[in-house]
Amino acid sequence: MRYYLTIDIGGTDIKYGVITENDELVFKAITATRGFLGGEEIINQIKGIFNELSKEYKLEGIAISSTGGIDETSQMLTPSICVKDYEKVNFSRDLADLNVPVSAENDVNSMALGERDLVPNHENMKCLLAMTIGTGIGGAIFINDELHRGFLFTAGEWGKMRLYDRTFEELASTAALVSAASMVNPRIKNGIDVFKLYDQGDEKIIPIVNVFYDHLTTGLANLIYILNPEHIVIGGGITNRGDQFLQEVMTHLEPKLWDYINKKFSISIAKNKNDAGMIGAFKLFKSKYLK
Repeated sequence: MRYYLTIDIGGTDIKYGVITENDELVFKAITATRGFLGGEEIINQIKGIFNELSKEYKLEGIAISSTGGIDETSQMLTPSICVKDYEKVNFSRDLADLNVPVSAENDVNSMALGERDLVPNHENMKCLLAMTIGTGIGGAIFINDELHRGFLFTAGEWGKMRLYDRTFEELASTAALVSAASMVNPRIKNGIDVFKLYDQGDEKIIPIVNVFYDHLTTGLANLIYILNPEHIVIGGGITNRGDQFLQEVMTHLEPKLWDYINKKFSISIAKNKNDAGMIGAFKLFKSKYLK
């Protein structure tokens, strides 16, 4: 059995695991990102994780999923709001002393690569979108089954698009929802707390969640009009609500869509859940090094 380290670097946490050539995660764990300490700290964390896991597994490569845009050729990163000085990082260069091949891709692109193969008939779709909702909002675009990265490798960063006088992610990320809900109930710490009260019929929380869904589906509607996707995959912890989440999204989304488009596309929840980024990052690694 051959083993590889796969890592998903998010704005809040770093998820990492040991994966086999058959995409089976045999170990996984999580640690804080600590992006305020800078990109060099991220590199040191990766090295520490690799060296520690190497005591038990013979690791033959590193697959990285990361916040921020990544030049697939040079492995240089775009600036990140989550990690200080991230644009100074180059994964291939900075991890070269580990003497194993390294691949890196944007975290939502990685999630999308991990989920695409689970979408029926994806190879014949003209456009498939993936979105993650969490600390921020990110996206990925497949055109004719090929990942569209953009010339600056930032295609899909629609969390930055403007809605009203704010960015999409300032209005419709899980972090934005929790922030708004905690203003009326300081005991709220996360999305689970918010939706627990919402499901209980809390009169203060219901309008906040409704506004959140209104913002989220306004952004989604704009993307549907612009890109005309056949399918959309949504990931992030909020999707743990399952079919109930999809029903709530569609209730708010359908009134915003032109009848000609409505009900002619499909939406699903990422099936790999929190492992999607790690699995997708390894799929990219395999395409580069294990052909």
